[in-house]
Amino acid sequence: MIKWPTFRLTKTLPPAGVAGQGLEAGVYHFDPQALALRQLRQGDYRQVLVEASAQELSIARAPATFVLTDVIWRNAVKYQAREYRHAFWDSGTLLANTLAMAAAHRLPARVVLGFVDADVSRLLDLDLERELALALVPIGATPDTSIPPAPAVTPLHLQIEPYSRHELDFPAIRTMHAASSLPDADAVITWHSTLPSLTRPAPAGPLTALHPLADDELPSDPIEQVIVRRGSARAFAREAIGFRQLSTALNRTLRGLNADFLESPQTLLNDAYLIVNAVDGLAPGAYVYHPDRQALELLKTGNFRTTAGQLALHQDLAADASVAIFCLADLPSILTSLGNRGYRAAQLDASLAAGQLYLAAYALGFSATGLTFSDDAVTDFFSPHAQGKSVMFLIALGKKRKRS
Repeated sequence: MIKWPTFRLTKTLPPAGVAGQGLEAGVYHFDPQALALRQLRQGDYRQVLVEASAQELSIARAPATFVLTDVIWRNAVKYQAREYRHAFWDSGTLLANTLAMAAAHRLPARVVLGFVDADVSRLLDLDLERELALALVPIGATPDTSIPPAPAVTPLHLQIEPYSRHELDFPAIRTMHAASSLPDADAVITWHSTLPSLTRPAPAGPLTALHPLADDELPSDPIEQVIVRRGSARAFAREAIGFRQLSTALNRTLRGLNADFLESPQTLLNDAYLIVNAVDGLAPGAYVYHPDRQALELLKTGNFRTTAGQLALHQDLAADASVAIFCLADLPSILTSLGNRGYRAAQLDASLAAGQLYLAAYALGFSATGLTFSDDAVTDFFSPHAQGKSVMFLIALGKKRKRS
């Protein structure tokens, strides 16, 4: 059997007949080229993931658990050691689609970052020089949490298709991943006991309340159609989107996440800072979003198109977009609570928010794209409000420029 490591999903399912619809229990790899599941192991291996996650109840109850991995070279070929960020950016935007599908079908879903890395990697038989486990995502729930003992986890010795003719190594990626790994279940329990409690300052500048669309005004397209047409814009027309559209995107996406690294599903690790270039009904300027007040706080007024492009490493997309949204996190506070693994959480939290903004944009009739950025310059621009924070993600929203 050939194993095709991809930046995709691996499934574990309970015995057929519980919720598997004929798919027998086992560990599977999703092959995106063939749109097929390839069985790697036969049998119910939930107990391995339950023990690795220190008895995570959502995994014990889930008919299926997705395990996301990063094939290092696929992003490192372009981004070198900075690839470690892109691992979470890509997995977060992918997970946004997964969570949206689960919500549409009323299936409970949870993002789990607290697990024993070595145990999960052993179950998937990963080559740790080239592929890393990033997150567990249990989908669905059954009332029965009784789990049979798992079969022995033995090496698979699967043949690996070469990624390319030439492959460079960036040891810093593995060093960072190892420094943020959890060695045993006790470490997972300790990690869960110190979740960050972040405090945000009260608004000091003028507030603009959001004006989102009412439920009966929302687009009715099924999520499957939105995901199919979702992509990354290659050029924006310098045209305005409506304030109600932007309000709806913010209101519907930045409202929290069901994850084991958050105090509650109503919280996020990142704050959203905006450079507004062209939004009907909202003055151009720099803003910060207050989810608890459903309002935007004005930080500075002015036309900052040129600045947006400069902050995005001189990419015209940020300057031409209607709005550029930067996710910034208070990393010192997060790392104090969650240790080095807090960096993984901050990156994934931001990319999930951006992935949901992606979907909102395409549901509401405009476009989006994710961009790289100049880290310190972003913090400096939004300071003093953003003083001490680090930028995790940049997404630009706007109307796509039509090809001539």
